[in-house]
Amino acid sequence: MQKKSITVLICCCLLLPAAGIAASFHMNPGKWEFVTTVSMPMLPAPQVTTNTECVTREEAERDPLANLTNIGKDCKITDKKMSGARLDYTIECNQQGMITRGKGSFTGRGDTASGSMEMNMNMPEMPANMPGMSTGSMTVKTSWQARRIGTCK
Repeated sequence: MQKKSITVLICCCLLLPAAGIAASFHMNPGKWEFVTTVSMPMLPAPQVTTNTECVTREEAERDPLANLTNIGKDCKITDKKMSGARLDYTIECNQQGMITRGKGSFTGRGDTASGSMEMNMNMPEMPANMPGMSTGSMTVKTSWQARRIGTCK
C-alpha cells in the first residue's frame, strides 16, 4: 500500500506539467520542454527531471485540473480560483484510507508556463522489510517550469 500511494503521489507531481497546458491559460500548442523538481523527505536530494512533449491543440484546450483528478479516481479538486493567467487550487485524495491534501497553482503565458504543488500526507506504519521508511506526516513539494521550444514534427 505504501509503495502504491507514493507512486500515485509522484505521478501526480510529474504530470503537473501536462496539466498546465490548457488554452484558458493562454498556452500555445507545440513542442514543450518541462523541468520538474520534486522534494520529499524520502529522497536524499531534490529530483530534477527534464522532458519534452508535443502538445496538440486538443490537449491545450483541456481543463488543466482534469489530469490531476484522472490520475487517481479517489482525488477531487476542493477549491479553485482563477486570477488572470494564474489558477490556484486545493486537492484531496483518499487512497485506500490514506488522506492526502494539497494546494497548488498553474500560470500560463503563451509560450511559457510554471506551477507548483505541495501535498501533505500521513504515512501509515511501514512493514519491517522497509527499513528507513518513516511513519507520520510527510510533505512532497513539486515545482515546474516550461517553455515552448517549437512546433511538433
